[in-house]
Amino acid sequence: MTGNPSSGRSSRSRIRPGQAAGLLVVLALLLELSVSTIALSGCGGPKTFQDMAGRTLTLPSTPQRIISLAPAYTEILFALGLGDRVVGVTNFCNKPEEAKSKEKVGDAFNLNLEKIVSLKPDLVFVTGTSESAYVKEIEKLGYPVFVSSPATIDDVLSLIERIGEVTGKSREARRLVDSMRSSLSEITSEVQSPGAKRASVFVAIDPELWTVGPGSFVHDVITRAGALNVVADAAQPYLQVSMETLLERSPDAILIAFPKESYHLLESRTGWSSLEAVKNGRVFFIDPDLISRPGPEIVKAVEAVARALYPEAMGGK
Repeated sequence: MTGNPSSGRSSRSRIRPGQAAGLLVVLALLLELSVSTIALSGCGGPKTFQDMAGRTLTLPSTPQRIISLAPAYTEILFALGLGDRVVGVTNFCNKPEEAKSKEKVGDAFNLNLEKIVSLKPDLVFVTGTSESAYVKEIEKLGYPVFVSSPATIDDVLSLIERIGEVTGKSREARRLVDSMRSSLSEITSEVQSPGAKRASVFVAIDPELWTVGPGSFVHDVITRAGALNVVADAAQPYLQVSMETLLERSPDAILIAFPKESYHLLESRTGWSSLEAVKNGRVFFIDPDLISRPGPEIVKAVEAVARALYPEAMGGK
């Protein structure tokens, strides 16, 4: 064999300093992509979480086939970019528009368990408590169930973060929660200026004078909007009051949180027209879907209430 050994070495490919820097950048990008792929595919094995009811939830991998049994869950999942993983929703899940095309599994009053089985979910979101009959029935079928029942807006924010954790969307959840907190702070600063009078409010969630008390996130919506709930001393989160009680407490304003076409049922009640809020034209209609769903649009509910009660203070928003 002839030839200079050193010439053989020089004929091999050598990485120049500039090329090395470029390769490092490429390797870094590939590493980041690999880590992201692993996180998304749930290759890290089973993970254990706690739902909002304090129940332990073990998932073999990141959920890919999700069923939502409440409109608020559906809105949260889509807001986190998980719409493509949602395989089933309730008949009441009408937001966002894309949710309407998802398979329907009934509703809270009539759940179609056979449909749920056919969709083969790897996670089901349920509103209520761990003692709910539906929770037990779905778990008997072998499907993991995430349970929550938010009582405050802070609970809603925590719920969003927990859903982000369970679904591999923690970053998106934190971003959404930060945005919601910022918007809430802006509204609060507008309506809760020192010395400002706070309006007393009655929220009618149906024509039979059912309303909300402490322990309901709707009560928290009222408070965040700078108002006082006239039944803030109630012992239950949801209660029915008499017309006599309403006349006695004489709220400054009334919020109607049920479909407008049913309002005539309230108008026809004896004593309704005698309420100061009614005589002063301080009856406001709030979108029932907006104020009754503990999801990402709860901030819009706070803003809607604040705008109705304090239009001048909210004029700049």
